[in-house]
This record gives sequence, C-alpha cells and structure tokens, in this order.
Amino acid sequence: MKRIGEADIVVGIPFYNETATIQSVVRTVRRGLEEFYPERKSVIVAAGSPFGGETLKELQTLPDSEQINQLAFLLNDEHINGKGWALRAIMEIARGLCANLAIVEADLRSRKKNGEVEGLAPDWVSLLLAPILDDKMDLVISRFNRHYLQAPVSTRVFYPILTAIYNCPIHDLTGGQWGISCRLIPTYLKKALQADANIGSYGIDSWLATTAITSGARICETNLGIKIHRPTLDKTELVLRKLVGALFHQIVADREWIKEKNRVDEMPLLQPLATLGTKKSHRPDEVKILPQQLVAGYKRGFNKFHPLYRRVMPEEIYQQLEMLAGAEAGQFVFPPELWVRTTYYSLLNFVSRKVFAKDDVLDSFIPLYEGCIASSALELQALRDRLGCLSAGEAEHLVSLEAELQVERIADEFVRHRSDFLAAWEMREEAFRPALPKVTYREFIPGVPLVVPLDITSATGKVMATANGIYESMFSRYEEEFRQFIYGELKTPKDASSADIVKRIWDFMLQVEKELDDILLPGDLADMEGSRQVVDAIIRYFPHKETFALTTEMAKWLLQRTPPSNLLTKLGFSSLNALFEKYQPNDVLALAAWSEEQEYVDQILALVRENARREHFQDCRVSSVVVGYETLPSLVEMKEVGSLGKLAGRIVISSQHKGMGGEFPKLHYFTHTAKNIIEIESFGNVWRKFAEQRIDFGEKVINSLVGHWGREPLSAHNFFENGHQRVLVERLRAMARWLHQEGQKDKVKLIDLLNKVVDSYHLAITLPDGQFVPCSAWTWASYSFNGGTGLPTPLSLHVERDWAAREFFTEYFSAIGGTKEAIDEKIIELMGEGREWEELTPILLGTVEEADKIIPARTVAREQPPAGALTRFGGNPILEPVKEHPWESKYVFNPGAIRIKGKVHLVYRAVGDDGISRLGLASSPDGFKFTERLQEPIFKPVGKNEEKGCEDPRLILIGKRIYMVYIAYDGLVSQIAMASITVDDFVNHRWGTWRRHGLVFPGFTDKNATLFPEQFEGKFALLHRVDPHIWITFSSHLRCPWSHKENRILAGSTSGMAWDGNKIGAGSQPIKTKYGWLLITHGVNHAHIYRLGVMLLDLSDPTVVLYRSPNAILEPEEKYELGEPGTSWVHNVVFTCGAVPRDSDKKILEADDEILIYYGGADTVACVATAKVGGLIPTKITEG
Repeated sequence: MKRIGEADIVVGIPFYNETATIQSVVRTVRRGLEEFYPERKSVIVAAGSPFGGETLKELQTLPDSEQINQLAFLLNDEHINGKGWALRAIMEIARGLCANLAIVEADLRSRKKNGEVEGLAPDWVSLLLAPILDDKMDLVISRFNRHYLQAPVSTRVFYPILTAIYNCPIHDLTGGQWGISCRLIPTYLKKALQADANIGSYGIDSWLATTAITSGARICETNLGIKIHRPTLDKTELVLRKLVGALFHQIVADREWIKEKNRVDEMPLLQPLATLGTKKSHRPDEVKILPQQLVAGYKRGFNKFHPLYRRVMPEEIYQQLEMLAGAEAGQFVFPPELWVRTTYYSLLNFVSRKVFAKDDVLDSFIPLYEGCIASSALELQALRDRLGCLSAGEAEHLVSLEAELQVERIADEFVRHRSDFLAAWEMREEAFRPALPKVTYREFIPGVPLVVPLDITSATGKVMATANGIYESMFSRYEEEFRQFIYGELKTPKDASSADIVKRIWDFMLQVEKELDDILLPGDLADMEGSRQVVDAIIRYFPHKETFALTTEMAKWLLQRTPPSNLLTKLGFSSLNALFEKYQPNDVLALAAWSEEQEYVDQILALVRENARREHFQDCRVSSVVVGYETLPSLVEMKEVGSLGKLAGRIVISSQHKGMGGEFPKLHYFTHTAKNIIEIESFGNVWRKFAEQRIDFGEKVINSLVGHWGREPLSAHNFFENGHQRVLVERLRAMARWLHQEGQKDKVKLIDLLNKVVDSYHLAITLPDGQFVPCSAWTWASYSFNGGTGLPTPLSLHVERDWAAREFFTEYFSAIGGTKEAIDEKIIELMGEGREWEELTPILLGTVEEADKIIPARTVAREQPPAGALTRFGGNPILEPVKEHPWESKYVFNPGAIRIKGKVHLVYRAVGDDGISRLGLASSPDGFKFTERLQEPIFKPVGKNEEKGCEDPRLILIGKRIYMVYIAYDGLVSQIAMASITVDDFVNHRWGTWRRHGLVFPGFTDKNATLFPEQFEGKFALLHRVDPHIWITFSSHLRCPWSHKENRILAGSTSGMAWDGNKIGAGSQPIKTKYGWLLITHGVNHAHIYRLGVMLLDLSDPTVVLYRSPNAILEPEEKYELGEPGTSWVHNVVFTCGAVPRDSDKKILEADDEILIYYGGADTVACVATAKVGGLIPTKITEG
C-alpha cells in the first residue's frame, strides 16, 4: 500500500477456491477499468480464505498490468474465514488508499449470445461505480434478470422484510456485486463483525444493506443483466440459515432505529429505489424446483419442531401448520398471510431470546421457508398447466408476471402486518425489560454527575464491568494520590483541618508563582516588551511540536478576498500590502480574529469550507504574536485561541492591565499560553487525519471549528479539551526533566515545584467534613485571574472535572474491550461532522433512553445547614442476642418499628448459629425497655429466594394492614420482598396469617426498601437502594412484582471522602411532619463506616428533596457500635430500619415532637436514639 500511495478506485474480489474462474474475472475487471476509467488510478484487491491457496496461485500467474495495480493475499486466521472477513480486509485497504470500492464475486462467468456478452462484462465496473463517482450515491446494489424461481430467499425474505421493516425495497440483496463510496467505508469499518452472527460469511450482504440504510446512505440499484455462476446447491440449508440469521441479528441490533423510523405518526412513504442502467434483454436460464421435495422437507421439519411452533405461534396459526403437515402435495397451499405471520413470529421469538435458543429458532424457520417456496412453485406449476393452449414463450411470460405479483403480494402482507409485529416486539421487550433501568451516575466533582450504564453485559449475559466497580477503583487511586500530595509532598500534618489543608495548597501555589516570576519568566506583564519576554521564555522552555495550518499563500488569499478593515485601522496601515511588510499573512489572520466582527470570521470560514484542500495546509511550528492591550483590549481576558488563530497556527497574546492577573498572574499566563499552543497542535493533528481521508476536507475542518463546544461532562468536546491538559502535564514533566539535566542550580526549587504541580494537576476531592478541595494549578490560577478569592468552587473548575470524567469513561470502556485509540477516533469523527458536543456514553457504552428522566436534575447541595445530632439512650443496647435461643443466639439488630395503641413493637433481624436471618418480635410501652419478647421467630424464610434469610424489615401501616418490606437473601442475591398482616392478627400474634406478596423486582439486586404510608395521586411509593443511590418507584397497586415504568433516583451518594460518599440508603420508614416526610437515612464512606443522616421530602411529591443533611447525625462511637473482636459481626456500623413518635400516635408531627430512632450497632445489637423534629431539621428549613 505504501508503494501505491493513493487511488481513485479499488475493485475487490473476495475468493475461496474459485480456481476455474478467478483469472477470467480479474481480466474482465481490468478491461472495464481500462475502458471506462483510463485516467483513474485503480487497484484490484483479491482477498481469500485461508483455504484458498490454489486460487492464489492462479492469481499469481496472471501477467501484471501496466496501468492497474494488483494485490492478492490470504487471510491467515481460519477463525475469520468467509466472504465477510475478506470484504472487510478489502475495505481496510480501500480506506487506506482513500478510494471508492466495487465488489465483484470470484465465481462469475460470461458467455456470448447473439453477439452480446451475457453475465460478467467490462461495463459492470462502470455500472457499479458511476453513481458513486458522480457523487450521487453511496451504495450501489446489483440487480439481475432472474428466473422467477431463482433466488427465492431474496424475493420471499429479504425484499419483503427490508421493505416493511427498513422501508427500503431492495429487490436482489443476494446479487453479490456492490459499489461502495469512500464516504461509506468508514461507517462499515466502525462496526465490528461478529463471528457468531453469520456476518463474516454469507450474511455479509444483509449487514452491508442494513448498515447503509441505518446510517442514512444514498442507495440505488443497478441493472447488470443476468448472473452466471456456480450455485452452491449442496449447501442450500446452511446458506439459508446464515443469510436469515444475519438479517435477524441486524434487526435486533437496529432496534432503536427501527422503532424511531416506524412511529405511526412519522411513518415515511415507501419510495422505490432508483435503478440505474438500462435493463438488459438477457434472459436467465430456466430454474427447476421440485415442490414435492420441499413439501417433504416441510413435513419433516414440522415433525421435528412442532413443540417450538406450538409454543411460539398463536393457536390458529399452529393449527394451519399442523394441517399442512398432513396435506398431500397436490393440496399443499401455504398462503402469503401465513408465511408473513409465521416469519414475524419466528423473528419475534428470535429477538426475545428468552424461550428458545436462537439456533433452534433459525433451524425451525427453514421448514416454514420450504413450505412457502413449495406452495408458490405448485401454484405457478398449476398456472402453467392451465396455459397449455398458449405457446411456450407466451405461457412463460404470463407465469413470470404472476410470480412477480406473488412477490409483491407477500411484500404488501409484510407491510400490512408490520405494526402488529412492532407492537408485539414492544410488549415482549417490556416483559423482559430489567426490573429497574440499569443506569446510574457517580460524582467525582460535587454537582457534576457522570451518567453511565449501571453495568455492561456480554451477549451471553455475563457482566463485563460495573460503574460502581470502576468508580471504586478510581477513587481509591485518587485518594491515595491526594494523600501523597497533601501529607507527603506538602508535609501537611495528618491531623490538619480542612482549612489547614487549603492554606497549604494556597501557599504552594504562591511558591510556584514566585519561582516562575523570579527564575523562569521574568518580565512585566503590564508592559508589551515584558509580555513578549515572558512569551518568548515560555516558547523557549516549554516543549512543543508542529501543527498543520494554512500555508502563507492560502492565508494571504483569504485576506485579499476579505481584508480586515478594523485591523488595518487599529494598526495604522493603509493597505494589506503595507500590513504584510510588517506581519506575515498568518499573523494578520490570527489578529483579525480579535479585531473584526463575527460576520468577518464567518466569511473567512465559509471561504475555507468551500475552497480549502490538503495542499493549502502545511506542517509548521506554532508561533506567537504579542501586542499591547490598548491595541486589542479583549485579549486581556486570555480566552482560548479562536478559529482563525487555529487555522493560522498562531497564538495572539497581549500585555495585561497593571495589577491584573489575580494572585498567580505568571502561573496563569504560563499555563494558559502552554495550553493554547497544545490546542493549536491538537487541531492540527485532527486536520491531518482529515487530510488523509481526502473526502470533504474543507467541510470537516470548518465543522471541527464551528462545532467546537460541549456542555455535558462526558461529551466528545470535554474529552478533547482534557486531552490538551493531559499533554500539558506530560510536557511540564518533560520540561522539569530537561531543566534538571541542564543542572542549573538556581532552578532546583522550581524543578521540585513543577514536579509537584504535575503530580497534583488532576486532583480534587471532598474531605470528610464535606469541604471540596481542588489541587490543579490551572484551577487556582484561573479562579484567581477571573476575580475569585480564596478556595476555587466546584463548578468553577473544569480540569479536574474533565480529567476524572475522561478517566472514568476510558476505564469503563477498556473493561469491555474498548481502547483509548477508539475513543480518540470517535472524537475526531464527531468533530468532522460538527458533532463534538455529543455525549460519548450512548455512542460507545450505550445507555437507557430513560436516563434523563431517572437522574435527578440537581444533586446534593453541600451548602445546606447542618442537621442536629441524635441522642443515644443511656441504656443501650436495648436488645441483645439470647444464647438460649438458637435462632437469635449470635446477632439481634436492625429492627423495624411500629407504634400501635400506645405500644412500640420492634420486628428485628436475628441470626443464630446456622447463619440464617429470621425475624423476631419485642414490644415496649415506653419504647426503651422491651419487656415483652417472643421466644420464637414471627417470620421465617420460605423458598429458594430466602434460603439464607429474611433481613432488615421496615413496617408501614396502610389501612388496616401492616406491610412489611424486607430483604430476601439466597446467599448470592439480595432482593426486596413484601408481606403483610392485619393489625388485629399482628397484635394477637397470629403469625400464620402473614400474606407473602412476593418479590418486588424479581431477579434484581436491591436493598433498604420502605413504603410510604400514603398514596400520591393514587399511587404507592417505595424507597429502595440500587447501589449506591436511593431510588423511588411508584405503583398503582401493592401486588408483586411492581412495574418498572415509574422509577427515578431520589438521592445519590456524594463524592470523595464524605460520610455518604460511597453509598446512601433509606433507613427508617417515612414519618409525616408538617414540614415534609422525615426520613432517617444511612450513609457509607469509602472506609466502610456506616452513619445516619436525615432527609426531608415534599409532602405531596416525595421525589422532591427539600433538605438533605450535609453531616451525619449519628456515627459509630460507642463500643457496641464500633464492634468488639470475636463477638461483633460488622464493625463501625449504625444502621436504622425504623422510627416512631415517642409519646403519641399523632398523624403529623411538629417541631417539638420527639421521635425514637431504632438502629443496629455493629450488626450485633439493637439500640435507640432520640431527637425532636425541630432539633434534627435546621430552623432555616422549617421556617423557610
């Protein structure tokens, strides 16, 4: 390929063992290229199966062509054996050569008849490529004159399904000859071929078509006459299975596109494809079908697969199939509607993949296909018999017309039943959809949620990576790096307060500023010469590379077309030529970005879009233009390089107002200038990629400039921007290393400081007291430059935000087999399309469509006032294990609580020697001394889901029944379950009357669930924890399972070292107060210490969080909470499952009402603490 360089046309020939035809195919293609495209640079590429050695030898004996290059090779891995893999290799070569592509099969033959060439002919090359070279089409699909019994899989399967589902009527998908534009090739190469999806072999045709359709490619058909080749009669069933399997797989893969395109209110009108080329009069050879054999095949298949048909087909369809299995060949009629419905039901069963294996579904489809083809052949045979009075030619013509009508009737039936199929598919998806949306978010920076899939599974259902796992791993690393920087490099005492830590960082930044000013960057920034001195020093010391920018000639041409009048006036020049005597055209172009209005910039960009070619750009060093701030006042704001500066390869910098620049002016000037140099280089690298692609170069360059923005933390834009900062860090490290090697003693301290800047550049963390601390030199300098005082605020920074976001995403993507290079390629692709603002999550990871409805619009606000603390009962623990009771001999903890008629009842979790959790009961008149305690459990595990116990009950009174939500644990999965009992039965200990409602979300790991005692707009509400957040789900009923339609995250874990930075969960059941629903929560930090907090939810809409305590209201301090070795189950735990009013059954509590909060200590004993409502919730909230 290096020898060839670039090409206009590649003709690809995938081969296997076509030794008899390969030479004639290549010769014919050569003649076509020489005849129709003599001025084009062409290459023939033959890619073969690992078993095609003999065919390769035939190719190697062909004499070379002087005009046309030829490549021939074998794929060297038997696991990628097939037409699809060969075609992919050919596409890779075509992309490398920036060429348009035609595909011609290796087994094609020709013959002369009546003075004309039938079959493969030189003009096929033109017919496949002309629409592409004329820039009218992206994909050209061959269409042949077929005998009406030829290629039935095209007429009975592909044509009607593509027409109905993809709204694209492709007549002859299995024709095998293709024209593919160089624009479309990258779209194919972005998609991986799956070896198990049949696409690598015979199924490649449907993949090519559906990928083009869903990418919006321009598609047409081209008439090639007749196809003469060697049919594979001995592999008919195998080929059929692979063809259909590939199509079905594609339909599954294109589910979202199909759903969007087939909305009833947006259904586009069906348009026939353009067909190019005059239809040739060549008549195909007659095809014989033995319908009796096909009928016999159907009957054998029905006998084998009738259990599957009975299961997946409606009863009336199954009965029809069963009747056909007993019909004689003469009475065998498989109506079009039956064929359509059985195909749709087979497809439905395939996409559902829950009842039968996909392979069985495909195998069972073959008998149905045989029945359809047999019936069609029998019908046409009967028609031919009735036309016996006509000549053979007339009869053949009429039968052919009837065959065409059959095909159209079938297509019409597929279209007619399309909406029923899509509705059924939607219902199946709804039934098999996960109990809860598998989406989550995690925060490294407070208030900046990173929304990603909860986990990613393989095609077999295996979990490949989880968001929580990636987050935990990253946070542990960040925390260690932060500690090393603060306590190791800055020598901060281990017991330092947040304020002390912030002061250390501030002092460090001042040291960096002083050393830069004194040693590296002397010069007065308020003076133009001083500014030039600083900029020259930055360029001298800071490593940088070449960019890819406009040539001097092109920059001059642009300026001559649109002279910058404002700049001429500001600089005092009368003409461009006079200006060019002092400034280079690229300098002028960069300056014009700051002197002219946006309309001028738009004019320049439009000229570049229309006229720029690769030769108008060149490799060059980034250079600077320094002016006084009086000349271009807006430059003092030190914004990023504008579009014209990037095109010109120039940074434009001005001096500063006296006293401007904040506390760290040199640090800001240095990092900002260095970053701008890198950004220009980065754009140059992107444009080089565009230049290599050759296509739409100017368009892509301008798209990358005007589309250079983004809002979301996981957008391609933010990742691209973070790339500049990562390069800056690498070069700072290289700069420090170079200064060290120079051995200059006056720079020793500066070198040490620069290394510390590098180590801390990406770090930011929330301390245990909730104080957020950024460490990036860029952040501190920028914040101060922009007028900020003191500690930079979380939302004022972007280096640490984008760094963590990109690293989080990259590690997640890598865990499922992705690469950093793939991310960068996608970013460049999006930039070329002007889509840099788009999020990468749905593109590369996939995410549920409900994400925007699930993630809270606003996450936790740390600025809220602190909550009051709980007061422990002096007589704690109130319940302990009873050694004499085997079922509660080890641990008694996490009681749910309910007050009934003046008495407090605790339903607590108990664990005995067998390690199984059961639920016991203790009652008390005052809520502190539980003198009544049953000797046997009141609720025991039942069934496989509860094999290891019933855990963490929460009790809620709804009407006259007590509903208990608890955790069913089978030893592997924790699931929410629900049971209920009447108040009367509970009080009278009639435990046999418990009604088990079942699992709320079957098969879904979930914990910490509690119901609200009231309904909201007729719906019940459930709080629960999908690790690591509290979710809220609504249901119109209390039956199990619950619907998965109305879910959202109520409150998420916070960030960093905060007390609830690892996870948060609902604790007690909600208590109604005049201020809102009071909820005692539990939070866990990354040291796995469990604490309690408090929330207040809106009375009418519990999805609204009115208040969330930034602090813990109870944390492990006492021995029974910290745990004791050998006796406690889990150390450092306070965990609540219940709370009740202390003195009354009051329906709505007020500020002076006291509540009792029951909690487990160290997962071993039960305890109680107290607080008044007004003491927990700050006055600012209750009175606000």
